[in-house]
Amino acid sequence: MEILFGLLLIVILFCLAAGPVLGLVALLQVVALRRRLERLERGGEGREVVDAEATDSTVAAEKTPGESSPTAEPTVDEHSAPSTEDTASADAASSQPSFNWEMFFGGKALGWIAVVLLLFGAAFFLRYAFENNWIGPMGQVSMGVVAGAGLVVFGWWCDRYRRWGVFSQIVTAAGMLLLYLTTFAAFGFFTILSQPIGGLFLTLIVAAGALLAVLYNKRSLALMTVVGGLLTPLLLQSPHDRYPQLFVYLLLLNAGVLLATYWRRWSAVSLAALAGTQAVFWLWYAGNYHPEKLGWAIGFQAAIFVLLLTHSLATHVLPERQANTFDLIRLSLTAAAGFAAAYTLLREEYQPWLGTLAVVMAAVYAAWARITFWRRGDDPRQTLVALAVAVAFAAIAVPVQLDARWVALGWSAQAAALWWFGLRIRRGALLRVMATVLALLALRRVLLVDTPWETRQPFTPIFNIYALPSLGVAACVIGSVLLAFRHAARLGKSEFVCVRIAGLVGVLLVLTILSVETYGYFDAYAALAPTDTAPTDTAQWRWLGQMALSALWAVYASAILAIGFVMDRAPLRWTALGLYALTIIKVFLFDMADLAELYRIGAFIVVAVILAAAAWAYQRFTPKSLFAGASPQP
Repeated sequence: MEILFGLLLIVILFCLAAGPVLGLVALLQVVALRRRLERLERGGEGREVVDAEATDSTVAAEKTPGESSPTAEPTVDEHSAPSTEDTASADAASSQPSFNWEMFFGGKALGWIAVVLLLFGAAFFLRYAFENNWIGPMGQVSMGVVAGAGLVVFGWWCDRYRRWGVFSQIVTAAGMLLLYLTTFAAFGFFTILSQPIGGLFLTLIVAAGALLAVLYNKRSLALMTVVGGLLTPLLLQSPHDRYPQLFVYLLLLNAGVLLATYWRRWSAVSLAALAGTQAVFWLWYAGNYHPEKLGWAIGFQAAIFVLLLTHSLATHVLPERQANTFDLIRLSLTAAAGFAAAYTLLREEYQPWLGTLAVVMAAVYAAWARITFWRRGDDPRQTLVALAVAVAFAAIAVPVQLDARWVALGWSAQAAALWWFGLRIRRGALLRVMATVLALLALRRVLLVDTPWETRQPFTPIFNIYALPSLGVAACVIGSVLLAFRHAARLGKSEFVCVRIAGLVGVLLVLTILSVETYGYFDAYAALAPTDTAPTDTAQWRWLGQMALSALWAVYASAILAIGFVMDRAPLRWTALGLYALTIIKVFLFDMADLAELYRIGAFIVVAVILAAAAWAYQRFTPKSLFAGASPQP
């Protein structure tokens, strides 16, 4: 009875599947016949027109030169008027639509949607039949193998003998999807096949799918096969986490895709395979990961990383084939996805080694950039992308490995090195842009993260965990500006303006760090003073800090002014004058109102003396850039 029910169910399913297919085949034949009739009719009309024109020209040729027709048209120069053939071809070209949307939706989109629906329907049917014991595991797998292989063979027949290109691709893709589902279910869901045997069958199916896509030379077939292969493990979920089978399956799927894209330039297909593989992995991680599975997970990510890099090396470095935009995106995504997975998986137990891993990744992509620069000088985009990835990993290694206070210094040192290298080579604009980004990140961290704007414990000025790294960041910025002035010929006008702004930022950053250190030193002791017994001690420490801050600004402005005189740089002198103005504003608006009498007097006297010295320097040493050719004033 069960056998009879199974046979009846098979017949019903065959009828349900064969009916739409046969109907679609008949519809395609009718459409093909109608188009042939239309072409024959248009061909007959064209021949009648040509025969009529030939007859008229023959009659005209038989006339004598002296004869003329009373209705003869005036002679027209052949260069001044278009011919009849040109006009007809132009009208025909203008009458043809640029894109037939009806044919796209009716002939292609509906077919591919049918493939997707077939995939979901087959998967849900297999699950439902298994849960209700309609058909045993062996019967389900057998049905899937027979149906999938039959559709693949039928699609090949349609392409080779009927020349139904789109229809054959749809049928072939449906057959490959059924084979994917059935094979994965056989060893990953039903456990009919062992893992080695199942892996062997999957290898053969992936290789067959890649071969069919290459032979058909259709990107849509390859993309649909990849999508179906990625959806297979999601649709056939098992109560038990069979992660070894999942990782082997995804690895074989990617190997087949990369093998196909080695022969055909389907960069979008390989990029879709990489993105889909990572999506499936992270879905598995969110629902099934346990530290005991670390070895398989990290091994899978390492295998995918090596596989993709090997494919890129064999495709875009060794042969004469330039990398397009999709290839460059995949190169960057491979690095980002691999390191993100490693960081997530190893963070808890192997935190000290993550910085080393980032440095290794940076070295790998730096070597990649060197190889592409050496072998593929005609493909500079690949070299620059690899170099940018290497720089990104080097920047990541700093916060991952170093103490938080030294992160900004590491970024600024990398920015200075990139800036120097970008000034030494001809096409160094991208390197200078990357250096600017790293420098901005370092400045942001110094000002918003590292700088202690709140009250601190007593500390040693300058020689502490905040001041030394921050002053190192300022030194890198100012040093890069000085390098830019030495190689000014390589900079454009806009870049030179940015360099001047960077110099001003470096000068102000040093002043900010020194100001935080100066006032913070006195504020720390003010916080320690007992306010209940001697409340004036706290205020005196803060008054002393404000007076020292005013003196610091004036002295620092004088130092900048002296450097401006020595280097004969007008921007430095203007910066010093601006700092003097800022100091005067602070003395009159803040110190005079809030400080006690004695500290107010001290601030006024110190600032006055320093300003007088600056005025004397301007009178004694007249800058050459201010008065060209004038002798110094006495």
